[in-house]
Amino acid sequence: MTTGAEDSLTTLETNKPLSESVLWRAQRSYFERVGIDAWRDATVPHYVTCNPALAHAMAQVVLGFLRDCNAGEARAGSEPFHVLELGAGSGRFAFLFLRALAELREVMGWSHVPIRYVMSDFTESNLRFWRAHPALRPFVTAGLLDFALVDVERMDGTLELLESKTMLGAGSLERPLTVIANYVFDGVAQDAFFIEKGQLSECLFTVATETPELDLSAANVLTRLRLASSRRAVHPDYYPEPELNGLLRGYTDRLDGGSVLFPAPALRCLEKLSALSSGSLFLLSADKGHLDEASLALEVDPQVTVHGSFSLPVNYHAFQQWFLRKGGEHICADHRQSSLVVAAFILGAPARGMPEARLAYHLAFNGPSPDGFFRLRQGLEAHYEMLEFEQLLAHVRLSRYDARILGDCLPAFSQKMTTLSAQERVALAQAIGRAWANYFHIGESRDLAFAFAACLYQLGESASALALFEESLVLYGEDPRTLWNLAMCLFALGRPEDAARALVKAGESFPLLHAHIGLLPKTG
Repeated sequence: MTTGAEDSLTTLETNKPLSESVLWRAQRSYFERVGIDAWRDATVPHYVTCNPALAHAMAQVVLGFLRDCNAGEARAGSEPFHVLELGAGSGRFAFLFLRALAELREVMGWSHVPIRYVMSDFTESNLRFWRAHPALRPFVTAGLLDFALVDVERMDGTLELLESKTMLGAGSLERPLTVIANYVFDGVAQDAFFIEKGQLSECLFTVATETPELDLSAANVLTRLRLASSRRAVHPDYYPEPELNGLLRGYTDRLDGGSVLFPAPALRCLEKLSALSSGSLFLLSADKGHLDEASLALEVDPQVTVHGSFSLPVNYHAFQQWFLRKGGEHICADHRQSSLVVAAFILGAPARGMPEARLAYHLAFNGPSPDGFFRLRQGLEAHYEMLEFEQLLAHVRLSRYDARILGDCLPAFSQKMTTLSAQERVALAQAIGRAWANYFHIGESRDLAFAFAACLYQLGESASALALFEESLVLYGEDPRTLWNLAMCLFALGRPEDAARALVKAGESFPLLHAHIGLLPKTG
């Protein structure tokens, strides 16, 4: 997607407000067409919001808020606290969050309080994928997880929970609703305005293409669109909702020069979600965007990022002001968050305040934080081989046993394998086990089960290696290299007949294996 216009282009629409642009139809078509593949092949970035460090930090904050609410109740209710994740995408964050929540509740002795986590998205194919995923089924069976079809841009004020077969409407929930929205609002329809010398103008967009009769559901359609923008003076009373117009008027009065993205559809969705619990809402959101008003004026035109889909920076300042105008509160970091803004917003805070939620946020995001760790990892990952064993292991532990990070560290660990003490070998094997427990499979080409199994075999952990080579066969199908390595584990475990059968099967697929002794790598 590029800006500018050319005479040879076919115009799809002319001078449309951003929220009404054909871009959003193309965006929806993309996600409906590709489903989980959007994350499977990493076309749509998601790692920064789908890792154990962020999931654990957010679980601490949510649990803090729920404990604040529970402490203010005259008696413990039987209704569960509902935690709704908008745009759950690959499902990986939900899996990691639920694991972290279970760990924290056990440590705190809070497992008796009912909580229901609801994964949602607007594409039915994503819901089918989650409901069939074996890693999520235990949470469903335990009554901790449900699913719902939720369209942020077209929210009608109801929530149908598919597993419990429950329909929620206005006032259905006695307890406050918690909403998690990671990398969601940057891909939801927004409006764009430009302010100069007290005059508010809406930004209008003309969309054209070099491809006549372009199918909006076609692959890579967003890369074939060309944008041109213009401006039209408008009155600050732009929307039907007075509270939205109040926000626009505030920007018009205070800013002088610069564009403002305005998340009207997202705010309308939050209004309807808050009605489910009679106006009480706790929003915890992570995305790229702006929290302070001063940074809004630095943008001359909306900055569009294309990655299979497309995204825009989130105007979190508008969220903050919207909550404040409704008597709400917000919690944000005491420093600039460079890679990911994480902020909390509250309507109808408990009467006793929110000491536990505020403390949890402070500990999770104002000190050593997922954002800081992400930046540190970017600097370290090219130099893992230079780190000592204990430094590498500390890095993995600080990531809260991130399977991807451990996978990246494996070559450096392998270089040190012959010099490891017995205690170090045990520690590495334990780290692999904990990282694998955090792995949520969505079908990426990288076979971490195979890589972890090979390392465990080198550590002398043949039984654990065998289990992961078997897992590799389940996830990626029969591969002669996996079968051969599985046979090596079986030989080491004193099961020669089973090993022989695996070798025969491997040799039938790849006869040259008969000349190989030892483990085989899987590099392609």
